[in-house]
Amino acid sequence: MATRKTTPQPTADAIVVARAILGMPVDTTTLAEPLATVIRETASAKKNHLAAFKASAKKHGLKNADDLLKAARDVDVNATPANNAGLGVISSDTILTTTYPDPVWAVPKYLPVGLAILAGAPKMGKSWLALQIAQAIAAGGVALGERVKQGAILYLALEDSPRRLQDRMRKQSWTRGLPADFLTVGQFNSQVGDLKNGGGERLANQIEARGYRYVVIDTLSRSIQGDQMDPDKMTRELEPLQEIAHKTNAAILLVDHHRKGAGENPDAIGDILGSTAKSGVADTAWGLYRERGKSGAKLAIVGRDVSEQTLALSMDWVTGVWQCDGDADALELTERRQEILDALADLNEATFDEVAKAIGQDRSNTRKRLQDLASIGIVNRKTKGNKILYTIP
Repeated sequence: MATRKTTPQPTADAIVVARAILGMPVDTTTLAEPLATVIRETASAKKNHLAAFKASAKKHGLKNADDLLKAARDVDVNATPANNAGLGVISSDTILTTTYPDPVWAVPKYLPVGLAILAGAPKMGKSWLALQIAQAIAAGGVALGERVKQGAILYLALEDSPRRLQDRMRKQSWTRGLPADFLTVGQFNSQVGDLKNGGGERLANQIEARGYRYVVIDTLSRSIQGDQMDPDKMTRELEPLQEIAHKTNAAILLVDHHRKGAGENPDAIGDILGSTAKSGVADTAWGLYRERGKSGAKLAIVGRDVSEQTLALSMDWVTGVWQCDGDADALELTERRQEILDALADLNEATFDEVAKAIGQDRSNTRKRLQDLASIGIVNRKTKGNKILYTIP
């Protein structure tokens, strides 16, 4: 019985060399150096690509240049490379040696490009926050204390009428002539529809055509159908949005709700209503926490490209704008320290137990804060008998 002879498939490197020499388009993203540089210089040559390859290979010390040329003579330039089985893999050398651009930010330090979720309890001011960021980006202004790059925005206000939007925009001092587009209540289903069945493609086309830098879907519940506790359902619904965001270099912010009982121990990811698949797909999660009747709030931020942090916010209901007061943890620590200093001023001198009782703080935390204050000289520490006393200098 005759043995069938098989022709070995060409390597990816040989195919790229062959295409470059023939002046065809090439992709160097999966190539290691110095071959990637040699191929780029070969492809950029005006004429005689073979001579350009040889010259560049010599210049950059490509040791296997002759072997690659020999292999390139016999390859089908449209063949599937044998060494990657048709997958567009990237070598470790390419990853390690490539200079990748920094993440693009809708709001520097807080909201990068990608899919983000802003969640909170009902009537907490989430929509006001999303809308003021939209205004800042459309106008090239300031959001959360950070100067933002100007760009077009799309706001899908799925729970608001044009009249309600007008009231809020006037309160926030929106001006005419900004590159800002809106869809209001009732328009999403007729103009966008199910994200899996053509809606995602229509939304992506709109984002690409207008070049939106920031897109808000307010609320997520109005834009999807079905059980939000179903992880498969949520993944299928949200993945197209994440792909759209990265493909178009936009930040897509989904306004969502917190589960019942959220806020006792704020968790921007764990407190999102419904399946954990939501936070699993999202690149960034924002959690807005505010006590009813108070203007102050905390914005917990966590994500793949953003540092985990918590901002202290305060709402000016006259202008409908959230103000960023800084790092919430640092501000809270400052407030707690001031309470200790106020107590010592009243007590004259006191043990840490007496200070803790006076301010109603945990004993262990009070001890540490007193020690910190003493170490930097704001508080004096002295021994009297078997007691350690603290005083203000």
